[in-house]
Amino acid sequence: MPCNRDCQQGRKCDCSKDASIDRAAVVIATLLLICIVSIGFGLYKLMNRNKGQECAVTLQFNNNVKATYIGRTV
Repeated sequence: MPCNRDCQQGRKCDCSKDASIDRAAVVIATLLLICIVSIGFGLYKLMNRNKGQECAVTLQFNNNVKATYIGRTV
Protein backbone atom coordinates (compact mmCIF):
# COMPACT_ATOMS: atom_id res chain seq x y z
CA MET A 1 0.00 0.00 0.00
CA PRO A 2 1.57 3.34 -0.98
CA CYS A 3 2.30 6.02 1.56
CA ASN A 4 0.01 9.03 1.08
CA ARG A 5 1.80 11.36 3.50
CA ASP A 6 3.69 14.40 2.31
CA CYS A 7 7.30 13.42 3.02
CA GLN A 8 9.55 16.37 2.37
CA GLN A 9 13.20 17.08 3.18
CA GLY A 10 14.13 13.41 3.24
CA ARG A 11 11.97 12.46 6.24
CA LYS A 12 10.95 8.83 6.49
CA CYS A 13 7.29 8.05 5.81
CA ASP A 14 6.02 5.13 7.89
CA CYS A 15 2.41 4.38 6.98
CA SER A 16 2.37 0.73 8.09
CA LYS A 17 0.93 1.46 11.55
CA ASP A 18 -1.96 3.55 10.24
CA ALA A 19 -2.83 1.03 7.52
CA SER A 20 -2.93 -1.89 9.96
CA ILE A 21 -5.24 0.03 12.27
CA ASP A 22 -7.55 0.85 9.36
CA ARG A 23 -7.57 -2.78 8.22
CA ALA A 24 -8.32 -3.99 11.75
CA ALA A 25 -11.21 -1.54 12.05
CA VAL A 26 -12.70 -2.75 8.75
CA VAL A 27 -12.37 -6.40 9.78
CA ILE A 28 -13.92 -5.78 13.20
CA ALA A 29 -16.77 -3.73 11.72
CA THR A 30 -17.47 -6.48 9.16
CA LEU A 31 -17.51 -9.19 11.84
CA LEU A 32 -19.83 -7.12 14.04
CA LEU A 33 -22.19 -6.58 11.11
CA ILE A 34 -22.24 -10.33 10.38
CA CYS A 35 -22.94 -11.07 14.07
CA ILE A 36 -25.79 -8.56 14.26
CA VAL A 37 -27.41 -9.86 11.07
CA SER A 38 -27.04 -13.48 12.25
CA ILE A 39 -28.58 -12.75 15.64
CA GLY A 40 -31.44 -10.83 14.04
CA PHE A 41 -32.15 -13.65 11.58
CA GLY A 42 -31.98 -16.25 14.35
CA LEU A 43 -34.44 -14.31 16.50
CA TYR A 44 -36.79 -13.89 13.54
CA LYS A 45 -36.71 -17.63 12.82
CA LEU A 46 -37.20 -18.42 16.51
CA MET A 47 -40.27 -16.20 16.78
CA ASN A 48 -41.89 -17.37 13.51
CA ARG A 49 -40.94 -21.05 13.29
CA ASN A 50 -44.22 -22.62 14.51
CA LYS A 51 -46.67 -19.91 13.67
CA GLY A 52 -49.96 -21.30 12.42
CA GLN A 53 -49.17 -25.03 12.46
CA GLU A 54 -51.94 -27.43 13.29
CA CYS A 55 -51.62 -29.45 16.46
CA ALA A 56 -53.62 -31.97 18.45
CA VAL A 57 -53.30 -32.98 22.10
CA THR A 58 -54.88 -36.17 23.41
CA LEU A 59 -55.45 -36.57 27.13
CA GLN A 60 -56.19 -39.85 28.94
CA PHE A 61 -58.20 -39.49 32.14
CA ASN A 62 -58.37 -42.00 35.01
CA ASN A 63 -61.80 -43.39 34.05
CA ASN A 64 -60.64 -44.42 30.50
CA VAL A 65 -62.01 -41.26 28.92
CA LYS A 66 -59.96 -39.62 26.19
CA ALA A 67 -60.20 -36.00 25.11
CA THR A 68 -58.51 -34.58 22.02
CA TYR A 69 -57.95 -30.88 21.65
CA ILE A 70 -57.36 -29.69 18.08
CA GLY A 71 -56.06 -26.24 17.26
CA ARG A 72 -53.29 -24.11 15.83
CA THR A 73 -50.11 -22.87 17.38
CA VAL A 74 -49.84 -19.21 18.22
